[in-house]
Amino acid sequence: MTLRFPHNYGLHRNGAFLERTVTTHEDCKREVRIQLTEADLKPHYEEAYRQAQAGISLPGFRKGKVPISVIKQRMGRQIEQEALESIADAEFRSFATQEDIHVVGHPALTDVQKSSDGVAFVIEYEVMPSVEIGNYRGLVVDRPIREVTEEDVQQEIDRLCLRLATFEPAEKVTDTMYIVAFTMHELDKETSMPMIGAEAKEDKVFLDDDDVDMHLRNSLSDATVGATFTYVAETEDANAQPPSYRVTVTEIQKVVPAEFTNALVQRITNDQMNTTEELREDIHKQLTAYMERAQRESMENQVVNQLVQSHDFPVPESLVHAVVHQLFDDFKKRNEGVPGIDKLNAHELEHEFRPAAERIAKWELLRQEIIRAENLTVEDADVEEAAARYGIGADQMRMAVKQNRNLNDTLLSEKAMKVLLDYAIINDVAAPTN
Repeated sequence: MTLRFPHNYGLHRNGAFLERTVTTHEDCKREVRIQLTEADLKPHYEEAYRQAQAGISLPGFRKGKVPISVIKQRMGRQIEQEALESIADAEFRSFATQEDIHVVGHPALTDVQKSSDGVAFVIEYEVMPSVEIGNYRGLVVDRPIREVTEEDVQQEIDRLCLRLATFEPAEKVTDTMYIVAFTMHELDKETSMPMIGAEAKEDKVFLDDDDVDMHLRNSLSDATVGATFTYVAETEDANAQPPSYRVTVTEIQKVVPAEFTNALVQRITNDQMNTTEELREDIHKQLTAYMERAQRESMENQVVNQLVQSHDFPVPESLVHAVVHQLFDDFKKRNEGVPGIDKLNAHELEHEFRPAAERIAKWELLRQEIIRAENLTVEDADVEEAAARYGIGADQMRMAVKQNRNLNDTLLSEKAMKVLLDYAIINDVAAPTN
C-alpha cells in the first residue's frame, strides 16, 4: 500500500504564486507536482523561441533572422509543446536545489496537466534513505591462515610445464596425459542406430582435465585410433532421458610436459632469472602475496556481511539498478568472445545480479555513514602509501588524486575498511584447503 504525506511549498516569483506539492511514497520514492501559471511559463517560452530562432528559415527571411513574432504565429504551439519537458527539468532542478534534496538516479516526468491557469508537472524521483549507523566497532572476524608449502609451489611448476607441453602422435591411450579427438553421432532412442540426416559432432578432450565427464573419460581410458563405442551423455534434468552417441576416436596425441630446467627458466623469463631455484622462490613469493590478498578479502567480506545484515533500511531502486548494470558490464567483459554474449542485456540477467547489487548498494550507503562518523579524509600519508603500492611516484599519485574523484573515493573507502578492521576482534583460524 502506498502511503501519502503531502507537503505544500508556496513560493512567490515575479508576483505569481508557485505551488509545489510533494507526496512521499513508501521507501525512497517521492513525487512532486509543480504548478506553473502562465506568468511562470512565459520566460521559459521566450527562451525556447530564442533558441529555436537560430535554426529557422522562412521565405523572405534569412536563417536565424525570422522575427520572434512570426515564429510565434507560425510555430508557437509546437515550440511551446516541445519546450515543456525542458521546463519541467529546469523547474525540478530549481526545486531540488532550493529544498536541498539529494536526488538519486534520474527523475521521471510522469504527467503533464494543462489547464486554463497554466501547466502542472508531475515528477517522480528517489532520495537517499535516512541511515542510522549502528555499532561497527568490535566486529568479530576470522582471519584464515595458510602457509605456502613446497607442494603448492610444485603444483604451480607442474601447471607451467603443462602449458608449455609438446604433443606427439599416438595410437593408444595409456594414462590421462593424452588429448583425444573424436566424432559423435547421436543414436535414435528406438533403434539405437545413428540418426539419419543428423550431422556428426567433432570434439576433443584432455583426459587429465577434471571437467571431463567421468563416463566419457573411462570409455577413452584405453582407446585406440579408430575405436568405436556408445556413450550416454549426462543431463542436468534427472528425469529426462539422456541422449546416446556413437563415438569414433579419430586422433590421439600424447601430452609431454616441458622439462623444468635452468634453460626453460631463462627462456620464459627472458633471462630475468637463471635457475630453477630462483623461479621457485619467485613462485613462493607470488603465492604468498595471493594468499594474503585472499585473506584480506575474506576479512573484508565478513565485515561487509555483518554490517549489511545488522542494518535494515530501504535502498533506492535506481541505485540498485545502476549497480546491476555495472555488474552486467563486468560480466560481459570477463566473458568477451563467448558465443551469444553480445545478445544478452542487463534486464535478462537482473534476477541473477540483483542480490549482489542490493548488498553492494547497501554497503556503499553504510560506508559513507562510517566515513562521516569517523571524520575520515584522504591525507598525504594515505597518498604516499598508495603510491608505493602502485609503484609510482608520490607526486604523480597526488596529481592523480586531485584530478580523479574516483581515485580519491577509492582511497577513502580503503581507509574506512582499514579503520573497521582495526576496530575488529580478529581470530586466527586455519584456512580451508581446496
